[in-house]
Amino acid sequence: MTFDIVFVLGLTLAALVLFALDRLRLDQIAMSVPVVLLLSGILTPAEAVSGLSSRATVTVGSMLVLGLGLRKTGLVSAIGAWARTAPLGGKYSRMFALCLICALLSPFLMTTAVVLVFLPVFVALAEQAREPASRYLMPLSFVSILGGTVTLMGTSTNLVVHGEAMRRGFDDLHMFSITPLGLICLAVGLLYLFTVGRVLLPRRIRPPDLSSKYDIRRFVTELHVPEDSPANGRSLAELKWGERYGVTVLDIERGEQEITAPHGDRHIRPGDVLYVQGSAERLLELARRQRLETPRERKEQGLDLAGGGRLVEVLVAPGSSLVSRTLRDLNFAQRYDAAVLAIQHHGVTVTERLAEVSFRVGDLLLVHGRASALGRLVEDPGFVPVGEVKTQVGSRPRAGVAAGILVGVVLSASLGILDIMTAALTGVGLMVFTRCVRVEEIYAEVEWLVIFVLAGLIPLGVALETTGAAELLAHGVVTLTAPLGEVGLIAAFYLVTVLMTAIVSNAATAVMLTPVAILAATQAGVNPYALLIAVMFGASASFVTPFGYQTNVMIYGPGGYRFSDFVKVGGLLNLILLITASLLIPLFWRSP
Repeated sequence: MTFDIVFVLGLTLAALVLFALDRLRLDQIAMSVPVVLLLSGILTPAEAVSGLSSRATVTVGSMLVLGLGLRKTGLVSAIGAWARTAPLGGKYSRMFALCLICALLSPFLMTTAVVLVFLPVFVALAEQAREPASRYLMPLSFVSILGGTVTLMGTSTNLVVHGEAMRRGFDDLHMFSITPLGLICLAVGLLYLFTVGRVLLPRRIRPPDLSSKYDIRRFVTELHVPEDSPANGRSLAELKWGERYGVTVLDIERGEQEITAPHGDRHIRPGDVLYVQGSAERLLELARRQRLETPRERKEQGLDLAGGGRLVEVLVAPGSSLVSRTLRDLNFAQRYDAAVLAIQHHGVTVTERLAEVSFRVGDLLLVHGRASALGRLVEDPGFVPVGEVKTQVGSRPRAGVAAGILVGVVLSASLGILDIMTAALTGVGLMVFTRCVRVEEIYAEVEWLVIFVLAGLIPLGVALETTGAAELLAHGVVTLTAPLGEVGLIAAFYLVTVLMTAIVSNAATAVMLTPVAILAATQAGVNPYALLIAVMFGASASFVTPFGYQTNVMIYGPGGYRFSDFVKVGGLLNLILLITASLLIPLFWRSP
């Protein structure tokens, strides 16, 4: 074992540990990897930046732009709006029909886009059926993930494995090569989720209203501003009460005028009545230092929802401007004319020092503001309303054009007229020049994290291969699984992939395991495509934890789930799919 092999394996292990600890941004870690490999002399400059020009990176980026075009033209939202009111039968048949719709969309749209649109639809379905959302949202995520395995363009994982395989000379996979196996796995998953899985799904009863869910009523307090208060004549931005005391001014009553979610430039005047949210201790401290009247609990309601203000719960979506930033960084209150009262992160509610919280995908925000302001907020694609919020229909009537472009991409790639990357790039060009999506929207709203993770980790795959580290790993796997034969080798790669993707992003897992799978197949005399498909499907089969796949993260808070729920429901599904894939892959991709 050479020094280069030890160094690359050590770097790989370090990256995996950092991914699992989740202390640093995923793309920050990924982009550091090729720099270290370049400085160590293991990679050449061309190899270190090969991830930026990789077919996988370009194709995934193109598909993200195509999905953005479909959203911007309102096509995806129109499907979601139709699904809310379509006559689809009783509550169980309606849920099954909606799951089928998601399964049909996922092979051609990125899975996260499907879940973003249908999440409020499934929440509304649960409310209509008078059942907890926890009975509906896990099937939404799982079915969408399974639907993405039906075509090569269904998930970024499929495109990554396909692109990395093509770079190594394995170019026999086409758009619908994996469709038969994908449809079988989808059918198995649906059967499980509507039988045994249905029994295992938890019942997390939601509180009767959002104030109770976030426990904020006891923190909403009335403060009166006397003549001698040092706050008089100063703006909220100058006072910095959020930073100094961890409180939020929700409303100002000034005579008969009510100012909901006041901006930072709003000045305090004598006689104002402030409705402020925060902990009891901090409110008392604020009142003492600013010589305000002693706080007293506001009677009857925590907030005046019947008047100018109302509450709405929104989800931080992939690509949101809040991800890895704080409310203060975004200047949230002034930008959206609304106030964040509480945050729920992985089931934990935060009501203090909200301006300092760094957000992640899947966080839930309890927001207070006027209906018009909340409507503008949910029009931002970075925020998804968990409940229904009326918004104005967009003024870009090109949904038919966007749909036609997507159909053209699929047909040209599936018929072999163009390869997937060329078809996707052509689709992006058409989306831009037909104004289905604007260039500035691509810069602002595409989820660049995925692109930079791929750009950073693809050189690691190159290093694993060129140093011989991948061959060493492949030899170890082949040796351990030799007594189990071809099915055992396939099962081993599927299982390793599932375990890795539970703690690391699925795209990162696919990048690292693809070269190992090809070398292992060569050593064992197995069809390389059999192990590539095992990696492809295993990287998507992230059902056992809420953090291995973004759609699971997105439903975690709205569904009120616990980590153990995914282990119980998703663990059994993983086992069933492991057996299914291991037995069927050798039938579809026979060894020479």
